[in-house]
Amino acid sequence: MAPFIAEAFLPAPHASLILRRGSTSANIVSSPVSMGRRSWGPKMQQEDVSMQRRSFLQVAGLSLAGFSLGSPVMAEDLPPLGSSRRPVVVLGATGKTGKEVVNTLLQKGGYGIRAAVRGEATKEMFGAAEYPADDIDLLTGVDVTKPETLTEALAGAGAVVFASSASQKGGNAEAVDCIGVENVAKACIAAGVERLVVISSLGVTRPDSFAFKFTNLFGNIMDYKEQGEERLREAYKGQTKCSYTIIRPGGLQSGKPKGLNNLVAVQGDTGYSDIDRADVAEVAVASVFYPETAFTTFELYERNAKPLQKEFKDQVYGITGAHTTDLQYNPSTVVTNKESAAAFKEFFSNLKQDSQYDPTNGYKAQKPAKRA
Repeated sequence: MAPFIAEAFLPAPHASLILRRGSTSANIVSSPVSMGRRSWGPKMQQEDVSMQRRSFLQVAGLSLAGFSLGSPVMAEDLPPLGSSRRPVVVLGATGKTGKEVVNTLLQKGGYGIRAAVRGEATKEMFGAAEYPADDIDLLTGVDVTKPETLTEALAGAGAVVFASSASQKGGNAEAVDCIGVENVAKACIAAGVERLVVISSLGVTRPDSFAFKFTNLFGNIMDYKEQGEERLREAYKGQTKCSYTIIRPGGLQSGKPKGLNNLVAVQGDTGYSDIDRADVAEVAVASVFYPETAFTTFELYERNAKPLQKEFKDQVYGITGAHTTDLQYNPSTVVTNKESAAAFKEFFSNLKQDSQYDPTNGYKAQKPAKRA
């Protein structure tokens, strides 16, 4: 998978996680590693890391002292979000999208990663020759439907990416995509996890659309995804130090990532296109580190998106490509060819927090009541 940003989101920390085998919920052990083992930016030398870290964080507007939404706060006595002491936990790590999230973190280099799975797994399931999975802490027996399995997995974590979902081949959508999301949200808040990123689905608020109707054939999964989103938002009401991001990607595909410059992040649940899981993973990982994504819900798809429903085409914004005659285009969402942190900051710049609009789009009013 080719990266589409040349710099990692944060500098490599001074410690990595050692894989623990044979445990249902592995203990976290830190060990020093060389800063030069994997570079987090092109041609970056070890002695430049401290200076680069400070300048990058100032540019990106990140806060290490609680992800405040105001001015950046530099707290050198705190380990950075995503370091081995405040790792990123990936739930559903062995799923197709979950693997891409883990591999994106590995590819950036230097992040503390906990790959959490329900069943058995091995580290060989992740990584590649150029970015081996040596520094993953693999946690087995972590089940989003069982809150008691989440406590140790999330202890001390800086962020969580929820990539779990009930499979079309089986699984309980209510238990995973609704109750499971709520379980994880509450566990994150209890553990003081700064950011929870949930990968949901485009079209969850459009019950009359073909995308909703077709996908919902598999265990009413779209209904439960929408309900899971609502339960998450309810759980986070009043929170200031802990925040969430909900990403609604288009139809998930594999093998053809397009890169940031061919993607759009919009709000309103009005467009549709396929999107590669690798692209979703890149945006999900970036969402961990940017204050602009806190308390937001947004759709993610390629620029050649079509209207989700014909009657919504005049509401679609932020999209360009082959369908410019049907879709309005907001040039302020264009990301330049700078493959850098600044591009992601611009990519997220127009997002509104969920408190500023209705992310459900009146879903409950649209959804017909079930017959007795």
